[in-house]
Amino acid sequence: METEPLPFVFVHPEPPVEFTRPLQDQTVEEKTTATLECEVSRANGEVQWLRDDQEIRKTKKYDILAEGCKRTLVIHECTLDDSKTYTCDAKDFKTSCFLTVEKTTFTKNLPNVEGTETDSVRLICEVSKPNADVTWYKGDKELPDGGRYEHIVDGKKRILLIKDLKTDDAGEYSCRLSTGTKTSGNLKINGKDWKKVMFSCLPHFSNKAIKYKQSNQLANTTIRIIAYVSGVPFPTVTWKKNDAEVPTRADIETNQAGTKLEMRFCNRGDCGDYTLTVENPAGSKTATCTVLVDVKLIEGIIVKAGTTIRLPALMRGIPVPTAKWSVDGEEITSQGNVKIDTDNFSTVLNINECTRNHTGTYLLTVSNAAGTKTVALSVTVLDVPAAPIGPVNIMEVTPDSMTIEWRPPKDDGGSPVTNYIVEKRESNKETWGGVSSGSLETQLRITRLQKGTEYVVRIRAANKMGVGAPLESKPTVAEHTFMPPSPPGKPQQYDVAEDAVTIGWTMPLADGGSQITGYLIERRHKGGKWIRVNRTPCKDLRYRVQGLFEGSEYEFRVFAENIAGYSGPSPTSDLCKPCRPISVPSSPINPKVKDYSKNTADLVWTKPSRDGGSPILGYTVEMKKADSEEWKKVNLDDLIKQCAYRVKGLEEGVSYSFRVYASNMIGDGEPKEMPQSITAQDILIPPEIEMEATCRERLTVRVGHNINIIGYIKAHTPGPVGGLDATDITKTTAQLSWLPPENDGGSPIINYTVEKREVDRKTWTKCTEDLKKTSFKVTNMTPGIEYYFRVMAHNKYGIGVPQDSPRSYLAVDPISEYSLK
Repeated sequence: METEPLPFVFVHPEPPVEFTRPLQDQTVEEKTTATLECEVSRANGEVQWLRDDQEIRKTKKYDILAEGCKRTLVIHECTLDDSKTYTCDAKDFKTSCFLTVEKTTFTKNLPNVEGTETDSVRLICEVSKPNADVTWYKGDKELPDGGRYEHIVDGKKRILLIKDLKTDDAGEYSCRLSTGTKTSGNLKINGKDWKKVMFSCLPHFSNKAIKYKQSNQLANTTIRIIAYVSGVPFPTVTWKKNDAEVPTRADIETNQAGTKLEMRFCNRGDCGDYTLTVENPAGSKTATCTVLVDVKLIEGIIVKAGTTIRLPALMRGIPVPTAKWSVDGEEITSQGNVKIDTDNFSTVLNINECTRNHTGTYLLTVSNAAGTKTVALSVTVLDVPAAPIGPVNIMEVTPDSMTIEWRPPKDDGGSPVTNYIVEKRESNKETWGGVSSGSLETQLRITRLQKGTEYVVRIRAANKMGVGAPLESKPTVAEHTFMPPSPPGKPQQYDVAEDAVTIGWTMPLADGGSQITGYLIERRHKGGKWIRVNRTPCKDLRYRVQGLFEGSEYEFRVFAENIAGYSGPSPTSDLCKPCRPISVPSSPINPKVKDYSKNTADLVWTKPSRDGGSPILGYTVEMKKADSEEWKKVNLDDLIKQCAYRVKGLEEGVSYSFRVYASNMIGDGEPKEMPQSITAQDILIPPEIEMEATCRERLTVRVGHNINIIGYIKAHTPGPVGGLDATDITKTTAQLSWLPPENDGGSPIINYTVEKREVDRKTWTKCTEDLKKTSFKVTNMTPGIEYYFRVMAHNKYGIGVPQDSPRSYLAVDPISEYSLK
């Protein structure tokens, strides 16, 4: 028996679009622009952007961009209402993030300040974000930037400088954000007073001037200089740095007690002489403070591994202070490659041939009887990165590729890793070949491998100092790491037709370690050769096999497929013989109550549109009373052969509902209920009499003459006959029978007319028109042709309503015996 599937070409479908870089939550300020970015696995991947599950389209508010694999949504002029969940949807996968829009506020309000005529004054406030736009007002009047007014932006500070003060500059000033939020302060203007300026004391500074490398003023801390000032009138205050304007980021506060200068996060550029000048018409005074920021120590140093770390420091104090170096809580002493040189005025720490282990925070503590001071220094020793953290994770292996994964090095050498260098070699060779060298990703798919060859992979991290030590993988053979699946379950057949059958099966008990990608189906005639049915693998557990021949016997088997290949064949199915399917008929069409009385109801309907593949044997009528849910069969003994029936034995005054269903040799079809219910009672029509015109009002005759009064009783043509049916059909004749009309039109029935027509023609042919009986044998029919019949009753007023046969009849001789194969 053959067990290998027949060869064919299998085209793999395009894989779904995935997200290689998802969206990240983001926080932006009001009135700014938000940019949401992600990356997909294919440059032609289509995505849809959603805001709280509502589709976003490109407008002035939104820009939707696609560049290579990058997908970008740009939101302009963000408002608080834009704080929503945003989703990028690629059908099979999606990624989401939450955008937070924060309101810009004032973190420091405008104070009330005072100024003197002809002098300058600064109004200072702070906002929550550096890029916030503000507008300055005096009262309700917007102040321009220029002339006596200067608008200054210093980080988060917003400063209004008013020059050459005048008395009418006094009043309320406000700073307003674009959102309408504002802060206000009052400006008071003092007039000129020519009394002598005086200091309550000379300027006093909270921090003493500290020599280079001995300062308590560490880098990134706050410089604070305070002076207590007095004078009449209160003097103007001017700060200078090295005889120039102080930096705009300096925070200067002046009140009746004195003045203060602060600069946060000081750095090397803040070193210098800070001069305070106070002046009024009576005179002026000046004081200077020299600020030294020990940047070399405080900001730390960066050295290359293998070089020398040298940390020099000056010391001052009476008595001469002692110096102690420490790191990580342990005191450093001179030993090995570490040497400390200390005298009365300085100390130097030298570390020769430093390594990454010498990275840390070094503390210099100097002390004498007057006190102790400590300076901290961050030292970073740069080197190449360590080896990536292993082991190398072999995620997937195929005959021509493998996917590997690793973790970043524990020590990046003090400088961020810029890229990874990945190389491979065959395990029996010494030469390494490059695979990748420009990526920061820690996962890589290595392609172009030779099937069955054993490979070793190594990964090295690189930074600006160079390439680090390698991490090697274990030897790995380029082959599938899984097996073909086990065979599927035995195919079962159902929904058999004359040219098709549906087969179903169960999944294999084992998938071989890889997901099942599809199934292949084969068929054969009993004892013949196997033939492939589907050219594209079936993804479902069933398949509709087409193109079979009625009466032939077929067998089926199924193969499962994964990446490793095909399974063995499933057990062969049982023999299947396609044949015409037979089912129960559909419901009769348009059933209705044609007429009724106090004891009877005449029902009519049209044959079902589908007989289920087997001739309809007859019909069953059921009825139920209005106050009951139980349907009762009316024709208990035999099926109704025609499409009409008179229900007898009704109870007068009771409401009834009726339904009818068809039956064939398979069984009973779905019942069809008649849309209207009836109440059993006679239909009464009041009599009408019409007199001749001469007798309608008054009739005058002579004595002795005859009186003739003529009245007409209104009558009409008869209604349709009932129960029309055709029996005893042969290829040339048909026996018709019917019931007299329920409504004779008020005049006795005289005779009947019988007509016939072929189903594909519209013209009726008269068979007889002077028939007194309620039956008739139609002759001269053409064999093999289907016919319709109709009967009309006559009274003296004319021909009544035609009654058509409920269905067509085929002119063929009857079959004496039915059989089902």
